[in-house]
Amino acid sequence: MKSSWISRGVTAAAMAGITLLSTTPASAASYWNSAAPTAATSVRNTYEKSVTIGSRTFTIQLRVGKWGSNTYFWARAPKDSHAYGAHLYISVYNPSTKKWESRSEVLNKKTTYTDAHRSLHKYGYKACASDSMIGSRWICTGTWWV
Repeated sequence: MKSSWISRGVTAAAMAGITLLSTTPASAASYWNSAAPTAATSVRNTYEKSVTIGSRTFTIQLRVGKWGSNTYFWARAPKDSHAYGAHLYISVYNPSTKKWESRSEVLNKKTTYTDAHRSLHKYGYKACASDSMIGSRWICTGTWWV
């Protein structure tokens, strides 16, 4: 029986305990979405907070809305030139890892949105803002628990 170079390579890799192909388990699916903040329907604010960073005062919002068949949370800063240059974050608490993860956007003079995160049971969501300097303190809205 003739063996091809591919089967010899696969056999050698299997014997060495190397995985050549892998699939992503469903549990590792990405719940982040960049289209939802501007395309969602039935949008409402869950929390809104006026924040002062340095000498700048502006509003940040934690919003929720429906996009497709799912509900998403995201952070938003309405058009405000005082927010220019600060950072806006959506911070998401994952109960499985017991850690917060976040996505950010640099604020400009237009309305700014972060990526959205799909609403998941027992997850926590909050909107935050900080100065552009590394290590600067985050100022956040309250946490919305699902």
